[in-house]
Order: sequence, then structure tokens, then C-alpha cells
Amino acid sequence: MKSGSPSKTSSRRRGFRLEHLAGFFVAAAVIFFVYSVFQASLGGSGSGGSTGAGSLGFRTRSLVHLGGNGQASTAEAASPSPCPEAHVRTEKVTVTKLVYGSTVQNPRAYHVVTTAAGFSNHWQARIHYYWYKKQRDACLREAVCDMGGFTRILHSGKADDLMDEIPTVVVDPLPPSISKNSTYIVLNRPYAFIQWINKVSIPEKYFVMCETDHLFMRPMPNLMNGESQGAALFSYIVPWDYPAIVRKFIGNVSDEEIHRVPQIGNSPTFVSVDEFRVVAPLWYNTTLEIYEDKEAHDAWNWVLEMYGYSLATYRARQNVNMKVHPNMLAHPPFDKEEVDYEGRPFYLLHLTYPCRYDKDGNMTDNSTLTAYAFDKRDYSSKPPARNLPEPPLFVRNNLVRLIVAMVNEATENLPCWDDYVATSKVTKCNQHKQGGTALLAST
Repeated sequence: MKSGSPSKTSSRRRGFRLEHLAGFFVAAAVIFFVYSVFQASLGGSGSGGSTGAGSLGFRTRSLVHLGGNGQASTAEAASPSPCPEAHVRTEKVTVTKLVYGSTVQNPRAYHVVTTAAGFSNHWQARIHYYWYKKQRDACLREAVCDMGGFTRILHSGKADDLMDEIPTVVVDPLPPSISKNSTYIVLNRPYAFIQWINKVSIPEKYFVMCETDHLFMRPMPNLMNGESQGAALFSYIVPWDYPAIVRKFIGNVSDEEIHRVPQIGNSPTFVSVDEFRVVAPLWYNTTLEIYEDKEAHDAWNWVLEMYGYSLATYRARQNVNMKVHPNMLAHPPFDKEEVDYEGRPFYLLHLTYPCRYDKDGNMTDNSTLTAYAFDKRDYSSKPPARNLPEPPLFVRNNLVRLIVAMVNEATENLPCWDDYVATSKVTKCNQHKQGGTALLAST
């Protein structure tokens, strides 16, 4: 009996060692797999996956990362940050009272997020929000409504007199050391959105980036392509006209690849919160790279931030399944009807272009020949008055007529607009005052 004991003990010891050795290899494999997934996620969010700086050879700069910890990915850690002041604070704010309604029971519901700063955006924001509310109310009467809540991002760094009227989140403008005190206020937009996405939790999974000069013509569905972005077409964003400049920011790619850079800006664009967290730092950094590059800055000028977003989606490979919609945004006076050339309805009306006509109804840039004009720039320091005159019959453009009608409806229904025109300040009252007669305004 005793002679058999050592062999049994030895067998048990060998079994014990083999068993633990196998466990060690299994544990090592699991750790390696988890580490690989972690590294891949860092590469995807920090540099757009396969479009990283090392693989494409474009100029590197330390990215501003969501979360505000200031840590760059491995490929970028060697470069000192060119803008340390631009790190984003990480405090979280859950927006509840600032959300106008919610349709989160609809999994495709989206939030409307509009950036604003400066006086011209002040009065435009009031009209923009009026038409959002009116079309969302109409949307909720339909069988399915994708329109959710609303937030204005005010990137002036301080509250204004619209805080009680429009759901608003205040964020900081770019530090002067970054903006170099530029009057190009749109340069603040990527930084504003990065602060917003870090501060705010919205109930919707998706949002659409808008601007104050976008008027909702009708209820707008979620125009994403599944989980991929849906964006408005901008025919004046033409990356393939500038191949040498484009390659500075996306690498030495083929002409065919340059044609895959989408003809979009950042607004109006539908995007998921998760996808935006990936593209937002690339948008910020690409925009600043363009701004600091004299050749690119001179070429793209007032639309350089739009090119920044377009190129950022390419760098993040988010252009692959993106859907570009020619009918998301109407551009009068070049567009004339409420439907596009294929009969699809427009959803947003863009006020950006001057609408000037001579007495024969032809568009003109000659001020001496102008017989009728509507231009939002005429109201850069003072809001438009109520009851703007309708365009004369020789203006054969239904969208120009619609602009005036939509502005007039909003100013008639927003309270105390006459006082607002006189003082450029929002006063708390519920009536228009005209010639001593109080006219009750619907709210």
C-alpha cells in the first residue's frame, strides 16, 4: 500500500501543474485579446482608424480629446499641444428643463442643436425656434414623429436675454491665443460642440446640427442612413477642385479618393452621439489646421470650417455610408420652389444668400439696378420690423416670397416685437404695442 503512495502523489502533482499551466495560457490569451480591443478603440477614436497620421503622412498635432484629460493617442503623444488653453472642462450637466418636449419613445427621435453668437444670430434664433416649435407641433400630430428636443449652444461665454425663451447651453468661445481674435466667428463652432457634448446629456440618440438662419418649412424626419450620417448637399464645397490642398489634410491619396470627400458642411447634418464623439476632435483640429495654413485659408476663406468637417468625416471614415440629401436645405434665390429638381420636398429654408432683383425680375448684384431686395445682412444691428412688404409680382421666386411670409408670421406671433425692434432687447410682455393699441399675440 505504501509503495503505491508516492506514485499517486507524483501523479497528482503533475496533474496540478498541467492544469494550472493551461489556465495560465487561457488567462494570457484573454488579457491579450482585451488589450488588442482596447488599443483598437483608442486608434479609432483618436485618429480615425486606418486614417491615422502615421499611415497617411499628413501633419500631426495633438488632438483635443473628448473628456478633457488632454492625453493624446500613442501616434500623437510626441507632438506638444499647440493649444493647451483649449482643453475642455469635464463637468457633466444633464439637461432636463432646457429640453422642449421629447419623443424618446421613438428610437429614431433626434435633437435639434443650433449654434449662435452675435446679434444677427440673436433675432434669427428667435425666428428659427418659432418655426421649429410650429413644425414639431405639426409633427406630433402625425402617426410617426422623429423631431425631439431643442438646444441652442451660445458660444459667447455668457448668458443673454433669450435664456428664458429658448432652451440654451452657454459655452466658452475659443481662447484668444487660439482664435488670434479672428472676426471669423464660425471658427468657434467645433469647439462649442465639443464643450456641449461633454457637458450635456440629451435623451435622444441622434441630433441634427443647425444654424439660426435655417427655417423649418415642414416636419423633418430623421434623414440619417441607418446609423450613418445624413447631411445636406453644398454644391460649393468641391474638394476635387483643390487636390493639392486636400492632400495636406488627408494624406497622399488618389484623385478617386479625393472624390470620396463629401460635399457637405457640418450643418445641417444628422449624426449619432456616439459617431460624433469620434469625429468632433478631428473636426476641431482639421479646422484649425486649415485656419493656420495660408494656402488653405485663402482658398476656402468663409467656408473653411465647412471643409474642416467634410475632411474630418473622411479622416474618420464616416463618409463611407453617409447619405447626402439635395433636398434637406433650400438655397433661395437659386432654388425657387418648395421642392427640388426631382420633386422632393425641401425641409429647411436657408436665409444666407441676398435676394436682389431688378425691375424686370432678374437677379442682380448691382445696387443701382436693384428694385427689390431681402438680405439678412441688412439687419445686422437691428431686427427686421413686423409686416415686411411682400416681394412685387416681378419677383418670380416662390421661396423668396416664403422667406418674407415666414419672417412676418414669426414676428407677428413673438410678443413685443415692436419693442424688440426699437431697443434690440427682449422684454417680458405678451402684447404688441402699436399706436397706443394693444394687439394680443398668440404664444
